[in-house]
Amino acid sequence: MAGIMSGTYEGDAASRRFDVLWTSPELDTYPSPMHLVAAENPRHDEMATKALLDGDSVLIVYPDGHELLIQPEPSGGARLETRHPSNHPAAA
Repeated sequence: MAGIMSGTYEGDAASRRFDVLWTSPELDTYPSPMHLVAAENPRHDEMATKALLDGDSVLIVYPDGHELLIQPEPSGGARLETRHPSNHPAAA
């Protein structure tokens, strides 16, 4: 299940992406649980860190539609994946 962490930024990139993902089969290509965080939110680093420390994945969504998916690893590291607006992974 995805959750949105956008603070007071109604209509930001993360909110728009959540609206699209929520009704799309594409949601199944993302990890669960996952928090969506708007890159333009001044607290995005704090919100992403909290979710990662709780063991949840984070999707940072940029205004141009690009995404950075961060998945915590059991070893203590993290896996990073960038995604383009076309929803295809760009790098792992």
